[in-house]
Amino acid sequence: MVRRAVIYAAMIAIILAGAVLASLALRDRDGVGTSSPTPSASAAATTTAASTAPAATVGGSPTAAQSLVNDRFGFVVQNRGATVRSETSEAAVSSFAPKDRSFVSLSRMVSPDGRLVAYWDPVDSGAVLRVRSVSGGDARAVLTGRPEMSGNAFSWSFDSAGLVAALDNNCFEVCGGAQVSELWTVEVASGATEKIATGSIWLPVAWDRTAKLVAAGVTGPGGYVTGYDVVDLSRQPYAVRSTPFQPALLGRLKASDDARYAFVSVALEGGPSSLVWWPIAHPETRSSVAFDGYSAEWRPGTSEIWWVGGLEPAGCRIELCSGTQLSSINVATGARAVVRGRFGSLLEGFRVDGTAVIIAASGSVRTELTLIEIATGRTAAVSIGGSLAGAVRLR
Repeated sequence: MVRRAVIYAAMIAIILAGAVLASLALRDRDGVGTSSPTPSASAAATTTAASTAPAATVGGSPTAAQSLVNDRFGFVVQNRGATVRSETSEAAVSSFAPKDRSFVSLSRMVSPDGRLVAYWDPVDSGAVLRVRSVSGGDARAVLTGRPEMSGNAFSWSFDSAGLVAALDNNCFEVCGGAQVSELWTVEVASGATEKIATGSIWLPVAWDRTAKLVAAGVTGPGGYVTGYDVVDLSRQPYAVRSTPFQPALLGRLKASDDARYAFVSVALEGGPSSLVWWPIAHPETRSSVAFDGYSAEWRPGTSEIWWVGGLEPAGCRIELCSGTQLSSINVATGARAVVRGRFGSLLEGFRVDGTAVIIAASGSVRTELTLIEIATGRTAAVSIGGSLAGAVRLR
């Protein structure tokens, strides 16, 4: 049990060994990005934040903050349990209690459309994966493991209609028995489940139900990501194509909402940093670009990766840095954009519709969030009284 907790706690940071970077070829790829919820920025476009002064605070001035925050959207806030609230009010819309190691930090807990939430309850000894509306109501069990199996990381399909989840028997070299690990798909509407692969400890990142492809990182003792698997569901028996990472990565893979691309961000304190991405089914065709951030996220509805850049003091690559700009690259077109201002260094996520970025106001107080509207640079501060576990759509 201790070994398992150590393994997965290590994967929250995203660090890639320099030897890996040296082996990644910089390749240009043709492609067409998906439509953006706001007009796409042209290459090297720059927006100056309308509010570079301290962010307006919800509940304070009735102008900037109230016009930016929106009660149609909200957050999953994790403290002792998990609570759903709107951007405009601290009142709980709904609550639930994922048990023990729910792997929220390694899973896409909220569906891409922002309307459903998935979580293990319980996570050990016959793990049960449950799905329910973010607004409340009864949770439905969609996957139940055998008594000896525990829940691992999971990911939603790009269309919010399915889940791909990993299970294992908690056996990591020292359990005295054989390791058992499985990868399952779940059709949320029908409840149909299928075991699609066995034999590795997986970190699922994407399921393209149209292309019939599942992508997952492979991990093991020590928490390193040792490879990347693509499972072809178009014909049986299902083929698993594995790409080893040599040397292994210590970090987390992230996939775009449309399941077209995956990336790792490489933030090395005091050293050069890079973003490395690839088409979801072709990790061998990696591309990379230098970036000056601490963490990065996909913007919903786009092929854009965003991060907080211009970190101060110079060379800082930790949560306690200060950021002076929001930067992005569209991996399909190469277009770049910048929104200037002053923010915390930790990009936590996006509003579900992609119109606003969510940043921890400071590395030491992650309960204080700053929302930044990408189109205008306007900002608003929201205090959530816990840690952010996801962004939701309430109506």
